[in-house]
Amino acid sequence: MYISNVNTASIHLNNLITEKHNEHHLTIESNEHLVLFYILKGAMTYELEEEVVTLKRHDLLIVNPNHQIDMTLLRKVEWIRIEVEGIVFTSSYDIAKNTQTFVIHDQNTIIKKYLELLMIEHSYYTKGTDMILRKLTENIVVHILRNKGLSIKDSQKQIKHDEIQAVQDYIRLNYTRKLTLDELADTANINKYYFIRLFKQKTGLSPIDYLIHVRLAEAEKLLTETNISITEISDRVGFHSPSHFSKTFKESNHITPSQFRKKYRNKNK
Repeated sequence: MYISNVNTASIHLNNLITEKHNEHHLTIESNEHLVLFYILKGAMTYELEEEVVTLKRHDLLIVNPNHQIDMTLLRKVEWIRIEVEGIVFTSSYDIAKNTQTFVIHDQNTIIKKYLELLMIEHSYYTKGTDMILRKLTENIVVHILRNKGLSIKDSQKQIKHDEIQAVQDYIRLNYTRKLTLDELADTANINKYYFIRLFKQKTGLSPIDYLIHVRLAEAEKLLTETNISITEISDRVGFHSPSHFSKTFKESNHITPSQFRKKYRNKNK
């Protein structure tokens, strides 16, 4: 999602290294920059919000800056550790949470191929290398955004405005009705155009995109937990047009609401 954010982000490869570990317990840290761990061999687990997350071959662990994770190795692990400066990842699904780690599976090993090119270029530093490293890193970020409901924001512009938090709360309370940018800016008591910029700096999304994701997140709950018709769900979550709802839902999830409901039920079976 929101791949266009890559064009405006200041993405810079800070470090790249292959590491091997065979100790049973391992603590990893991201310090001041985003760190990506691409698993080449082995398996390990860690706890996230009282759930156990398992990482295995071709999984990519994303760790936002200034975060620490205690790992338990199930088998000897080899990974590529990539330190990236300038961005942090945010979740389009857990928009109300301050999530710091994400895991995606490189199903077609496309990310791995870019990492191999990255390592070759990184080891053979010459004229134009900086430009190639930046472009390859951007391509990796694009593939991450393509395969997961994630967005990115500029880590250099992380701000904490109570006004923006108040608008996020306001949206989550009023997503069922029509909301305008003017109304949201008035809620924050900020000039509309300045408000849009501040909101995106803090959340990684525009106010309208944030509103859409709140609505879609609620729609997914209704599709998977109830038998309410899609038309009624559309109305309940604030779209008020089934066709617009279906189009927006498909753009986000790559399947229609009815296909999403069927897929979820098949998984449960």
